[in-house]
Amino acid sequence: MKRRKPFDPAWREYWLWHPLQGLAVFLVFRLVGVLPATWASGLGGWLGRRLGPLVRTPNDRARRNLMLAFPDKTAAERAAILGDMWEHLGRVSAEYPHLLDLRDNGLVEIVGARHLMEWYGEKPIIFIGGHIGHWELGPAMAANYGVRATAIYRPPNNRFVDRMTRRIREACGLTLLARGSESVRAALAVVQDGDNLALLVDQRRMYGIPVPFFGHDAMTGHVAAQLATRLDCLVMPVRVERLAGIRYRVTCHPPMAVDRTGDRDADILALMTRVNALIESWIRERPAQWLWPHRRWDR
Repeated sequence: MKRRKPFDPAWREYWLWHPLQGLAVFLVFRLVGVLPATWASGLGGWLGRRLGPLVRTPNDRARRNLMLAFPDKTAAERAAILGDMWEHLGRVSAEYPHLLDLRDNGLVEIVGARHLMEWYGEKPIIFIGGHIGHWELGPAMAANYGVRATAIYRPPNNRFVDRMTRRIREACGLTLLARGSESVRAALAVVQDGDNLALLVDQRRMYGIPVPFFGHDAMTGHVAAQLATRLDCLVMPVRVERLAGIRYRVTCHPPMAVDRTGDRDADILALMTRVNALIESWIRERPAQWLWPHRRWDR
């Protein structure tokens, strides 16, 4: 950790605000954790719809992203999506302490498990998905089938929040690998060892490649395509969508076609273009369930 001078802004953030924020998240998790999952989710949705729009920068960015992605929708239609999104994100947050309950109590419908079971153990699988529905449920359900995977993730800036969410994710069956300068090499080692990898590929990556997304180029992480065009492995999309309340559906899609024409750059771009088009189709079907406040485009 970089040394900080006492009481400068970075010092106050690390030693004062982060512990206070971590305590607040801990208390919220304890509160919603003792509630029934339905009540916790409903409370989170109610708070999300009312408090989310008050967080100015994320709300403004979500509004701009919706205008960019859906220029043909009316302002009222986009506003409705925005409100529903905040409710959904509030529910997702409140459901974190109940992930194992959701997984084990018949609240998640599984579609396409045959695709997973047909290939599991035959070749390493790179599972890809997006921040749609409750994205943590995919790995949680896979673990019920005995499927294990290592996930590359971006740790929250707050180390205390990271520890809390790591414990939940690891309890769901994930091995976690923090994103960083060595994460690509580590991901390569995972697949070379015959193990599975899980990636959420719908966020902006500064060192990615420009790939069309909702008709606009978006810097897109391409680790999955780099590995798939180099190694004998599969790329399997997994979609998570909320059906109603705390009921979800997890869909395992068939493995995607991977071109190996000899022009590796072109093959990587072709695969990531198909990936972005698939994720875009999921978002268009359920736009309120995506993470619109993320800075996906360079604008």
